[in-house]
Amino acid sequence: MAQQKEIKYDLDGYDIITNALMTLLNQYPDLGSDKIRFSTFATESGIAMFPSIGAVVETERRSVTGKVYQNCNYPFNIVYKVAGVSESNKIQVKDFLDKLGKWLEMQPVTIGTQVYKLEAYPTLTDNREITSISRTTPAYLESVEENKTENWVISMILRYKNEYCNY
Repeated sequence: MAQQKEIKYDLDGYDIITNALMTLLNQYPDLGSDKIRFSTFATESGIAMFPSIGAVVETERRSVTGKVYQNCNYPFNIVYKVAGVSESNKIQVKDFLDKLGKWLEMQPVTIGTQVYKLEAYPTLTDNREITSISRTTPAYLESVEENKTENWVISMILRYKNEYCNY
């Protein structure tokens, strides 16, 4: 029987990544006056980012000199909560989330008549560096609440490197 791999977390990196990601998300050019919140909604509608499980160490290697090299993943969902929308508005919500995902992947997106492209990820502290952000799903309708509020979701993963000395 195969042994189950122990899951390791970059506990110190969780706050660093979360803060940088929230700042980045709120720089998305199509937000207007909206704000993406962390794990909460201001009202029955809005946009929020929910981390899935935190900052997970995917791979780790140690040098003989005590240097540790980690590749880490930070999976997260962006949820767009909206009530009483028409079919065309549903398409707009899905399009908004898909374009946000595309922008986070550093692909060009057209908003109105303007083309935007994210040129660099935020600089992190403590020898961490974002290497990529990618969509793991396209935007989709995840659930409809009793009051007919819809929760549209896009799942993403932020990958980063972490290096430190273990001496």
